[in-house]
Amino acid sequence: MALSIRGAGALLVRIPTALFPIALGLAGLGGAIRIAVQPLSLDLLSGLGFGLLIAASIVLALDVVLYLVKLMRDRQAVADDISMATRANLLAPGFMAAMVIGGTLTPLWPSGQVLWLVASVGHLIMLFGFVGLWLTHDYAPSDLNPTWFLPAAGIMTSAMTWPNYGPIAFPILTLGIGAMLWLMLVPLVFRRLVFEPAVAPELRPTLFIIAAPFGLLAGALLTVLPNVGWHGPFLLLSGGAFFILALVLQIRFVFGAGMTLSWWATTFPVATVAAGLLRVSDVAGAFALYAGAALLLLACLTTTIAFIATIRAAWCTCAKTVSRTEAQIEAMQGGH
Repeated sequence: MALSIRGAGALLVRIPTALFPIALGLAGLGGAIRIAVQPLSLDLLSGLGFGLLIAASIVLALDVVLYLVKLMRDRQAVADDISMATRANLLAPGFMAAMVIGGTLTPLWPSGQVLWLVASVGHLIMLFGFVGLWLTHDYAPSDLNPTWFLPAAGIMTSAMTWPNYGPIAFPILTLGIGAMLWLMLVPLVFRRLVFEPAVAPELRPTLFIIAAPFGLLAGALLTVLPNVGWHGPFLLLSGGAFFILALVLQIRFVFGAGMTLSWWATTFPVATVAAGLLRVSDVAGAFALYAGAALLLLACLTTTIAFIATIRAAWCTCAKTVSRTEAQIEAMQGGH
């Protein structure tokens, strides 16, 4: 028993921040599917979307508990996560997932608006810390990758999912901050991707994150500033759809990543752009409807790939843990 407890404790200390995008991917897909109910006239999608949001809630709660245990057991491990840009950036999806869950479920669960507010404020506080690190820490060019958009542009999730709770000035504030930081990061990230060595193969699916700010900004405008019309949001959504299509056309390059948890980075960006196109399809016409439906199917496909990768990773981890424990027991019994 002592070996099992010790092994479990060692495993908890190694809980990666890469688990948070799982909740965000499920929440983003669930929210997009619920949006698709009306334009696609498929009432059955409502239950599927709700189920995905509940699954995202469970995963997020589990992620938070596990990471808090990691914090209590080994603060240095958490400090190491924060000191590494990519690991730290993957904390943002936890707040983003909570915003999507809270904002989307508010009509069915009034407390959802409180969850949305807590997650929005938490993300904003975290963003202050991140920007402080960016300005005072010396990062190598290789540290820059699309995950930097998650804490920066990700704050726009607050405006996109605003459940009409509290003064509208707050979600507009988050919209302005996210848009400003996104515009500042775009040339830096693109220069890194084009003129520096390519991202590691296992991180190639994270390139889809480039499309996320387009969908976030468009969705935020439709939510908090609906009087601006649909042309501006549709312009942004077109840019996001373009980058998604460009990556799909490089499918052999992207699939070079293999089965890795980084596939969860594809679901939310694709689902967000799909949801935006479906939201404007009543005024933008059939093209937006068909494009949104196609991207929604793509989001379902990438989620399936990510889910398979997660099951495979969990199985390998459990198998290694069992083998290590058996070896320790054998050694204690005098085996060789």
